[in-house]
Amino acid sequence: MLNQPQVVSAKTRERVQAAMKELNFHLNPAASALRRGHGNVITVLAASLAQPWYTKLMRALKVEIEARGFTVMLVDLQHDPEVLRQALLPNSQHLPTGMVLATGDLLADTETFEAIRAAHATRPMVVIGQHVPDAEWPTVQFTDEEWAYRATREMLQHADSVAFLGQLEGSYLATERLAGYLRAVREVGLDEERWVWPIATRGYEAGLEAVHRRIDAGEIPGAILAINDELALGGSRALLTRGLRIPEDVAVMGFGNTDFLDYVTPTLSSVDGSATEAARVAIDALWAQFEEQPFPELTVLERTLVHRESTRNSEPA
Repeated sequence: MLNQPQVVSAKTRERVQAAMKELNFHLNPAASALRRGHGNVITVLAASLAQPWYTKLMRALKVEIEARGFTVMLVDLQHDPEVLRQALLPNSQHLPTGMVLATGDLLADTETFEAIRAAHATRPMVVIGQHVPDAEWPTVQFTDEEWAYRATREMLQHADSVAFLGQLEGSYLATERLAGYLRAVREVGLDEERWVWPIATRGYEAGLEAVHRRIDAGEIPGAILAINDELALGGSRALLTRGLRIPEDVAVMGFGNTDFLDYVTPTLSSVDGSATEAARVAIDALWAQFEEQPFPELTVLERTLVHRESTRNSEPA
């Protein structure tokens, strides 16, 4: 009756609902899922499990999902749009109860958008990372543009130039963070063409190579803002091996505030965003869909600046 209230009379339905209220009874989504034949599996699609931020987020999602009696199946998308589209296709052998897509890769192209919409038509879904216009699913994202702006403005208080390490095609998050950086440097008239540094990949080696290349060209800024912690650490290694001091010669800030930043030398400052909060909000929105309850179309979470040895500030902004 709970799943098909139309099959009973209004009087019977009222009696059952009154009894449920008196007994403090709530639907069990896991049990309901088993009755529907879908199992109790939530598929979590991650942009790249090689990136520490997504590993951190996946752990937080796993805690939230398992606390509700469900199990998790992880899929590593490896930043490949074709892998994503294939993972979204319905599989007759395994139709998950729900899906969480966590990625900073662009989702707005027609083929990817339609694949997500088709998947959402078959089971509840939540996206973590970016809101796509006309999305019919709930989205959780951070205020990346604003906090890239704030991080840049703060570093400009101590440096005459700030380089942006991370111009990257196909990345929504890199584009948002670049927009914040550009807003800040344009306010002070900085030569953005000189200090916006493109990269081909997101990893440590890309940061190392990019900064070595710029030092060879005689381009040494007073500070570097990287789009993730891996690039920041790779760039820091390049600076140190070339005899530059951090932060005295060049300050460095990453993005993500991943778990090991207190254990590198120098410790790395970073723009933080709570993976625990993102996971909680996302899974609450997923469960609202299970229970046919209203859910927010878009939840925007704030970030903070975490200062360590790699920047000249000792206290958060």
